[in-house]
Amino acid sequence: MSKYLEFEKVKELNEYRRKIYALREEAYNKTGIDVLDTDTLSSLSIHEVVHQYDSEYNINFARTGEDGKSGDVLIEQKATQLKKKKRSGLYGSASFQFHAMGDIVNDRYIFATRDKATLDLIRIYDISSSNNKSIIQQHLFGERQQWEDKNKELGHTQKRDVILLPEHILSNSLLNKTVEVINNCEVVRA
Repeated sequence: MSKYLEFEKVKELNEYRRKIYALREEAYNKTGIDVLDTDTLSSLSIHEVVHQYDSEYNINFARTGEDGKSGDVLIEQKATQLKKKKRSGLYGSASFQFHAMGDIVNDRYIFATRDKATLDLIRIYDISSSNNKSIIQQHLFGERQQWEDKNKELGHTQKRDVILLPEHILSNSLLNKTVEVINNCEVVRA
């Protein structure tokens, strides 16, 4: 589906782009980090919340390896955007994407949902207990197996190698979880 705007709207968007680029350049010159790189702004907003209860939490700004760490614990982090439903004004349930053949076993997971329009964080799931990591990993290994079985059936490897972790598994299956609100974001730790 295509989406074209009138030239006046394109011109207006370019004005916003120029302002954003100027701010990006300022931040880059001070830190050497491009805030417009994929996931950087998302990671920064997650850091603002998580760092309030985990003072050792830090972000990996490189595009390879773990997404963050706390002390010696490496963290896999995923975020997704949700739209509010028009009638109810509530958010639906999210899904978090993994590469089918990527790293599934991690020491800690952070999953975040954000409002598609405002980019405000809605929920963060911070999972580090063995039992809860096992719930996530079992689901992902099952998804990987289905993906591999489909490849065998097709006789070739699918181009799309995405497997999903639905949010309902986090909201319904996590054990011994605590919930608090930080910066208007519901934080579920388990």
